[in-house]
Amino acid sequence: MAGYPGQPLPKKLGIKAGHRVCLLNAPGRLQRSLAADDVRIAYDLRRPLNDIVVLFVDSLEELEKRITDVLGKLHPAGGLWIAWRRNSRRVSEDIVRRIALAAGMTTSKTRVIANSYEGVRLVLRGEIREAMAYKAEPPPRSSIASRSRRSSARIAPRVARSSSGGSSMRRARARSAK
Repeated sequence: MAGYPGQPLPKKLGIKAGHRVCLLNAPGRLQRSLAADDVRIAYDLRRPLNDIVVLFVDSLEELEKRITDVLGKLHPAGGLWIAWRRNSRRVSEDIVRRIALAAGMTTSKTRVIANSYEGVRLVLRGEIREAMAYKAEPPPRSSIASRSRRSSARIAPRVARSSSGGSSMRRARARSAK
C-alpha cells in the first residue's frame, strides 16, 4: 500500500479547492488536517451532492449499513473513501472491495491515511456513472412551466357553473334514490 508520507492529507485524498467534502465518523485530528482553503466540509449527509465522502468505519456491519446512504448523496463523478484502522480484524481491503463491487462501485486508489488508518477510494463503474448523470445536471426546463397561465376571468365562469349544478355523479345517485 503506497504511503506518500510527504504529501498533505487533502492532496492524498484528491481534495481540491471548491470540492464539497463530507466526513463521516472522522477522528478530530483528521478533521483538522483536512480543513483547507475553499473546501466546504460537512459532517453529515444532508447536502445533496458531495464530491468526496470519507467514511471511517470500525465494523463490517457499519460499512454495509452506511454505504447505500452515502451512494445516494455522492456526485456521479465523485469519490468515496472507506477508511478503517490498520490493525482492524473485522475490516480489510478485500472485504471493502467485495462490498463495493456489490454496490456497483470499483476501487481506484489505496492509501495509508495518517499512519493509523488505511483507505480505499471507490468510484461508480462507468455504466452506472452514465446512468446517474442526471443528478449532476440541472433538470431541463419544462415547456409547461414556460407557458403563460390562463387568466382567472376565463376560469371563473366554469367554476360558477359547476358549483351550482353539482357533480353528475351526485345527480345520478339522486335520481336512482327516488
